[in-house]
Amino acid sequence: MSIQAPGQAPTKPAPSAASSRPTRLLNATAVGLLGAVGLLSYIGLGHGMEALWNPTGAVIITGGIAVSALMAFRASELRAALAALRTIFRDDESIATDIAELVAFARLYQRGQIQRAEEQGTRAGSPFLRLGLQLIADGTPVNDILHVMNWRIQKLIERESVQSRLFRTLAGLAPAFGLLATLVGLIGMMAQLGTATIAQVGEHMSVALVATLYGVVLANLVFKPIAIKLEQRTARRVAMLNVLLEGIILVRLGRSPTVIADALAEFVRERGDELHGTS
Repeated sequence: MSIQAPGQAPTKPAPSAASSRPTRLLNATAVGLLGAVGLLSYIGLGHGMEALWNPTGAVIITGGIAVSALMAFRASELRAALAALRTIFRDDESIATDIAELVAFARLYQRGQIQRAEEQGTRAGSPFLRLGLQLIADGTPVNDILHVMNWRIQKLIERESVQSRLFRTLAGLAPAFGLLATLVGLIGMMAQLGTATIAQVGEHMSVALVATLYGVVLANLVFKPIAIKLEQRTARRVAMLNVLLEGIILVRLGRSPTVIADALAEFVRERGDELHGTS
């Protein structure tokens, strides 16, 4: 991802950074979970909850998915993906505080109070912003700042894409292991077809059909929605880091704090419009 050094920043009044429209991930995720529980309860009540429970199918599905995940991903990646599950219940993070810290740094930097500006930069809450402000205080050229900060953004994308890719992979594996359990049930039924009672045939068919249901539910109501949420989170974080990078470059180019604040508020609004599909 490459960002060109900005030219003259817009000076027209712009909405504040805090006015960007956040997506209520907490509400959406909670409502989605309640809807999934309601859907499964409705299915269970219509056919009997005991009819939807099959230990053999559950073991094949969960065991197969767990073994495949352990073989396909490193332990650190699995831990990071599990830790990332908490983020799908949170609201969008605001960068209003980061912008305020950047503008405060810009005021000191413009006055030539480099030491105080550097102290202000070390107190920034965002590691990304701290690094950018430190590069400014050190007098790093604009092109070098762009190179370093874009590298940080790219590393974030690579790290978080592993998390979403893991759940995408599990979404593909769940139906496959459902099919495996189906084959196990059909093989058992065919092996005893000549001597099996109706109850035994029904037991094998239950393994075959219920396990397929497990795979479809896990893929489409659990793993795939989680992957989409994580991908959306990464897109929003990258957009906001790019806004901070624009501000860092404006400070390095010597723009006034007022112009920087207005420009970043406009950038936040434009990024929000792009992410939400509005113009």
